[in-house]
Amino acid sequence: MSKYEVLPLVDSLKIIDALTLGEILSAKGIYSSVHSARVQAQKALNALVDLGKLERGAGYYRTPDCKSEYGDHSRLLTKSLAELFKHGDPVIFREHTITEIALRPDALVLMKKKGRGLCFVLEVCHTETPEYLQQKVTAWRNWDKSLDYLSGLFGVRVPGFAIVVAGDNIPDGCWEFNRFIKEVVK
Repeated sequence: MSKYEVLPLVDSLKIIDALTLGEILSAKGIYSSVHSARVQAQKALNALVDLGKLERGAGYYRTPDCKSEYGDHSRLLTKSLAELFKHGDPVIFREHTITEIALRPDALVLMKKKGRGLCFVLEVCHTETPEYLQQKVTAWRNWDKSLDYLSGLFGVRVPGFAIVVAGDNIPDGCWEFNRFIKEVVK
């Protein structure tokens, strides 16, 4: 896989380390082992840094528009998003600000599979209080223009969406991330 084939994936994730990228490439069958995939990922990421397409940090690579330092929350979000890439080709808007309702979800995702799509909001709970997470969930549920917004963002009609949470605190009516992934890959 060339550096130019890796770039769209990294653009979606915004920030990643070579091992996580290698795990995705291995899961997709591009390389036969995670070790080989990690080595090739490292080469591609370094080449993209040399071209000025990515920035290198301490153990990670990021797009120029990403300001994260790859702390705990950022790593957990990248790990969750990487799981999605292992099972398909999602369209991801990471930490996309929605000014209409003053919300910044961790990720808005459209999973595509067999000509169909599944849209969801992904929240990674690392340090958020249950009350703060519940406020975000309530905002999504009460926003009457959410489907129009998501349809415009993804460029396809979105008839509904789920709220998926990676972490220990799962509000009522939300999907737990690992359970959700098992359902999506069926």
